[in-house]
Amino acid sequence: MTHFDDQAGGKEKFTLMRRVPSLNTLRAFESVARHGSCTRAGEELSISTAAVSQQIRMLEAFLGCDLFKRHDRKFILTNAGEACLPELRKGFDHLLNAMGQVNTRKFRRRFNLSVPPSLAARWLIPNFNLLTRGLDECDLWVSTSLVPFHLDDTNIDMAIIHGSGKFFNQQSALLIPSFEIPVCSPRLLAEHPIDTFDDLRHHRLIHEVAEVDDTAVPSWKQWFEANDIPQIDHDTGPRFSNPNLVVEAAIAGVGVALARGALVTRELASGELVSPFGKPQPGSTGYYLVRNPNSEHRDLADELGARIKRIVATTGAAAYSSSSSSRRAGTRARAPSRPMRTESSK
Repeated sequence: MTHFDDQAGGKEKFTLMRRVPSLNTLRAFESVARHGSCTRAGEELSISTAAVSQQIRMLEAFLGCDLFKRHDRKFILTNAGEACLPELRKGFDHLLNAMGQVNTRKFRRRFNLSVPPSLAARWLIPNFNLLTRGLDECDLWVSTSLVPFHLDDTNIDMAIIHGSGKFFNQQSALLIPSFEIPVCSPRLLAEHPIDTFDDLRHHRLIHEVAEVDDTAVPSWKQWFEANDIPQIDHDTGPRFSNPNLVVEAAIAGVGVALARGALVTRELASGELVSPFGKPQPGSTGYYLVRNPNSEHRDLADELGARIKRIVATTGAAAYSSSSSSRRAGTRARAPSRPMRTESSK
């Protein structure tokens, strides 16, 4: 039951349902005012004439004034009755409109999903129809966030968050493991082939930089160290704080990017990007699915969560297989059949 504390010290509590006349009483007043008769009002409301008269007396006692003049069984509004009737009718209209909003043919549920901007653009939007198919009474509201946050402090029902998986003690499930893969435009590879690691010295390296956590983004420095390539300068080249721009720069032929594998699955599969070095390298982070424990739409969270995992299972598998197939799509990439080696190892 709704109540409001008195601002002058909380000595008295105003309880809404105790201070407002019942809906039946207000309906009786409106009906009598319209018909000018308790008898006809009783017929309309399916109650006795005596019950209508009692409702009117109760309302007048509550307000402390007469609402009708009685004349030859005719009920005529007083000035007080005429003053409150228009607003009361507006109130009934508002109630009817409110009930109309809950009509099952019109009422739509809103589910709030937060996704990193780059994943939203390169993965969610291409799979949006598949994700929402058949959810005719639900509108998916998508917002984007670059950093982890507390879901229980927001209206977000579910989020996909990039990072280590440790997000303020919130329960999270690994959705897309992180893997890093060098990619470039097939046109660039045709003009300047990459047969060995050392060939990278002839290419501009595209870097992703983090606005918050440097350990959560692909690192050329770490990639070179993992592949034992010490002699190439990994510090030069353009830097972008948005991983989506890293991918777009690679597509545009700016250079060779060390991209997040989850963001280039379609581009590798289509041949818009190629990977000169085949198999992706595992990273230390990933995309995690986090649910708000206070969400009112747990059934939708169950359904959408399951759909997201199914879509990831399909598109994620393509990421690993397409890296080699799309490499072959660049016919002039001159990919060697033997293991990749550096110039110094020749």
